[in-house]
Amino acid sequence: RSRRVQPLSEPKLDEMIQLLDLSRGARVLDIACGKGELLIRLAERHATSGVGVDISPYCIADLRALATSRAPGAELELLTMNAADYRGTPGSFDLACCLGASWTFGGHEATLQARAAFVRPGGQVLVGEPFWRHVPEPAYLEWAGMRREEFGTHAGNVQAGASIGLVPLYALAGSEDDFDRYEALQWRAADRYARAHSDDPN
Repeated sequence: RSRRVQPLSEPKLDEMIQLLDLSRGARVLDIACGKGELLIRLAERHATSGVGVDISPYCIADLRALATSRAPGAELELLTMNAADYRGTPGSFDLACCLGASWTFGGHEATLQARAAFVRPGGQVLVGEPFWRHVPEPAYLEWAGMRREEFGTHAGNVQAGASIGLVPLYALAGSEDDFDRYEALQWRAADRYARAHSDDPN
């Protein structure tokens, strides 16, 4: 089976956060931050401040609640808007992130370039990008409504950063188990929501 998403397990996420080597109080930008688990864990571990941007008011609301309960002292600016429209100060962050939303900027390399513009000299860019584990079969592409060219390989994703002058520091890939847990937990969450909100037309 081909995969177009590679979510991470909690141990892999925590290892990645530890390897970022951020100083206390570092400033972080997370574009298309979703419910902000990365922002919250960074604030818990490194006392970071920063900006989270997501188009979903529901995700931002959940992120505010998480920040209140888990990182009450964190200085986080949370913005509900299209991530592509964010206009922050270039070179003002220690870390700029975009995990799994490169379509917002027109692809992986464009996402890397957009994030790199926001970090100071010596800052870090963290981007999560899907990749093909093997060449997808035509039947899968037709079923998924996708094109082979939409994603490359894991090695190609790393090379995309190097090609624009970034220095690769660390790369990891999700496993089949990570993916299966991610998908199955989404089914569970959708079912629980539907049972609790039977009047929701969606």
